[in-house]
Order: sequence, then structure tokens, then C-alpha cells
Amino acid sequence: MKKHRLKVKIMKSYLKLKEEVWDKNICSGCGACVAVCPVENIYFKQQSPVKFKCELCACTIDPAAETECPASAEFCKVTLYNVPCGACYDACPRTEEKLEIPIEEIGKYIEIFGAKSKMDIKYAQSGGAVTAILCNALDEGLIDGAIVVSEDKWTMEPKSVLATTKEELIKAAGSRYNWNVPILEALKEAVMVRKLEKLAIVGTPCVINAVFQILASDNDLLRPFKKAIRLKIGLFCTETFKYSELMAKIKEMGINPWEIKKMEIKKGKLAIDLLNGETKEIPLKEIEYCVRKGCSVCRDFTALVSDISAGNVGTPEGVTTLIVRNEWGKGFVERAILNGYLEKVDCEVNIDAIKKLAKKKMERGN
Repeated sequence: MKKHRLKVKIMKSYLKLKEEVWDKNICSGCGACVAVCPVENIYFKQQSPVKFKCELCACTIDPAAETECPASAEFCKVTLYNVPCGACYDACPRTEEKLEIPIEEIGKYIEIFGAKSKMDIKYAQSGGAVTAILCNALDEGLIDGAIVVSEDKWTMEPKSVLATTKEELIKAAGSRYNWNVPILEALKEAVMVRKLEKLAIVGTPCVINAVFQILASDNDLLRPFKKAIRLKIGLFCTETFKYSELMAKIKEMGINPWEIKKMEIKKGKLAIDLLNGETKEIPLKEIEYCVRKGCSVCRDFTALVSDISAGNVGTPEGVTTLIVRNEWGKGFVERAILNGYLEKVDCEVNIDAIKKLAKKKMERGN
């Protein structure tokens, strides 16, 4: 009698993730593992109940406790009961096999152009194009929510936000360079609690890579997240900085966090625009020690697997560079233009400038 062998997929627990990513200190901090863990076994320490408050600005990030990698509550159902899962491992963009995936400078795209919002967005980064695209999509019912990063305007402390109104999107406008928050943390709330079905996710390349891993996975536990994700907007990124260390440097310059309007990286410097109209600059070499360790292995500058990529490289001040990568992303952009939320800017995009930074990041990450 012929025996049939069952094909069983080996599920990897958080211990394998810890071995390949956390112990090597190459975690991106995207928060995908936190979001998809069905028993909430994984968390970042700064998500624990607040026991610290800075005397100067009242932020809740204790420099001594700020970590770049998650921790486990030690009740993983794979390790305890041998129950199949593997969701955290499958969603992570930094496991060994995923770091070996070939990468390009800019990747595939349909069109690259400059754009800006036709809406009034107080804290817009560059041209505010991303916020405009999201606001139109929300108004038209193309999405029912967007996962973005906002911040406390008093402390500059970033936080993961599920925005379901235009007002929330406008309030969250702008880029965050002082990262201490798992961006995809809000994905669990959006899908498992709020039961949203048409989500947009905005994030740096590591975040978008994590979303891509979720969408590409055949793990049944990731299916609810796969069904709910409708749009991926990636942001150009060279690196991000630890919140406590960057803010300490800024305070040394005599700048209080509540005096800052926005920050952006340009021409090898971190430019800090203040509410009084002044701009202070810090050479990036002076704050290399603030860079998250996980950024050292990242080779993706433009978020290659997004539907739309956006940044402030290659176009004039006040204009967003948009890389439309597929027909899906093109539809969202065209609808925003048609409905008067977004406009194309008649300017030449310096693609060589984008490629230069992309190549530099690729070389650093190898």
C-alpha cells in the first residue's frame, strides 16, 4: 500500500526572528511583527505603560529605555504549544532571505513628475502631494482609512495613527525623522478592531517592504491584513534617527521641540524650519551617531515595491517628486488631479539626483 506524505510548511516562531534580526540589531522598527502577532506576544518597550516623563518637554521617551528592537512577552503559541503561526517572521522585511533579494536604483515605474497639493496644508512636506492624494481617496470612498505617522507638536514625539478623516490626515502631514514608533502598530487596530477594508499605508521603504511581504505571503493568519490593504505610498528615505538622541542634539542648539515647524534632509544636512521663519541646519555627519542601527542594512531609497513613491529630491522647493509605479497608483493620482486636490507642476525632474542617492544607499547596505 502506497503511503502519502503530508506536506507541512514549517512555521518559524519569533525565536527565529530574534536570531536573524533582533539579535543582529538590524530591525527596521516598522512594527509589522507587532501588528500581525495574533496573541500580542511582541511589543516595543516604549509601548509599555509610561513611567518616565522628560522634565523639559514632557515627552515620554526615556533615553535609557528606548530600544531599536522589539521584545517578547514569552507567550508565543508556537514555542509554548506548537500551534502553527509564523506571522511575525513572514511579515518581517529584514530576515536573511529577504535581505538577499536583488535591488535596483529607482525600479520600475510608469511616470515621474513634480506635483503639489491644491489644498491648504499647514505642515506639508515639500508639496503636500501625498496628503492631497489621500484626502481625495478618502472623500471618494476609495479608502476608508490611512495609516500614517503623526507627532505631538509640543514634544515632536512621533506616533502611529489611523486617520479616517481629512482633518486627521492634514494634521498628520509632514515627514518624521526622529523615529521611535512602530509605524504599522496601527494596522492591527485598523483591521482587527475597526474592521476597515480599504486601507492606504504611508511609510518609509522598510515599512512598505513589510507591507509587501504581508501581501505576498500565503500565511492564512495574514489574510485579513492582505484583504484590507489597498494602497502603498512609499517615502524616499536615506535613514532615520533615534528620537531621544536627535532631540538631545537639537536641544543643545537651544531649540525647543515646540518651536519646530518641520524637518527635512537636503544637501547633506538636516534642515530644521522654525515657526519664527528661521532655519537651522545640522550636517548629517554630526548626527551619524543618532541613526538607527537597522538603517545600515537598508538598500532601498525610493520604496521600490510601493504603488506610488514620493520625496523631495529632484524637484524644486515646495514640489513633491512622485514616482507612479503601476496602473493602480496611477489611478489614485489621476483621480486626485481630476477632482482638484492635486496638480502637476511644469518642471523637469532631476532623475540623476534621485539615482545618485539611491546608488549611495545601495552601496552602504551591501
